[in-house]
Amino acid sequence: MLNEPSQGDPNAPEKPRAQRSHPLEADRPRPAAPAPEGAPRQQVMVHIPTVQPYVVYSLLGIMIAIFVLRALSPTFDIEVFLWGANHQPDVLNQGEFYRLFTSMFLHASIYAPNGTFALQNSLHLLFNAYILFVSGGAVERMFGHARFSIIFVLGGMTGSILSCVLGSPMSYSVGASGAVFAVLGAEFVYIFKHRKLLGAQGRRQMQSLITLAAFNLLFGILASASPTAMRIDNWAHLGGALGGLALAWFIAPDLIFRRHPEIPNELLAEDRNPLQRHYREVSLYVAGMLGVLIVASQVIG
Repeated sequence: MLNEPSQGDPNAPEKPRAQRSHPLEADRPRPAAPAPEGAPRQQVMVHIPTVQPYVVYSLLGIMIAIFVLRALSPTFDIEVFLWGANHQPDVLNQGEFYRLFTSMFLHASIYAPNGTFALQNSLHLLFNAYILFVSGGAVERMFGHARFSIIFVLGGMTGSILSCVLGSPMSYSVGASGAVFAVLGAEFVYIFKHRKLLGAQGRRQMQSLITLAAFNLLFGILASASPTAMRIDNWAHLGGALGGLALAWFIAPDLIFRRHPEIPNELLAEDRNPLQRHYREVSLYVAGMLGVLIVASQVIG
């Protein structure tokens, strides 16, 4: 999860899925009404409609394709890096705001400064891609394509903005880590809002997310104090996480359960918090991002 400063209806249900290990994807048994004393307790199956994570697959394909194309030539690699990386003077002084978006799709170069291959740098992409595939796939299945895209893009750009405004003007920052942290923040909100349904498995997942965030923050602080060229963009991580938490608090699914009209002992999940109710909040969030950029351009630029 390294962010390296260096040189139709999206919520339309699909066919219910089989039981999965991830707490966001589980069709969980739910206790029925209390049975008389001595009688066996019944359970009902909860079916939560999901979608295929096509946005996640597309994002992974784009990131990998860019990485491979950059690997074809050291000259092309550095040109793409310098064009798309998040760099405070270029963003705030030159008005190249596109960098806040493009930097999310670039990762550490496969080339060392002397032009030789540095395969260890590919770990930056591999780690982000793995987390996006696992947690991002689970979040998109539950949130739908549109809500996931909003969290990934706006949450990731929140991380880019915070990095640009508060980070070093000497740093070039790249990586999907801010967007990945936004997805993890959204996952935390979803589990928190459905903690009674998800039970002990959900509590363990929330603890894992908190531990992961704390570890990354500590690792980033320690890495920043080292004399090496590699740095961790803590501001991007923090901004992405806060963006994901804030956005998901308003637009995350809020499931209620109704008895299946045809199958006994089964419940169907329905979302009572559709995205259409929160266009205003999303618009205000975007306006806030623009406001921060305008103020920062005047104060810092």
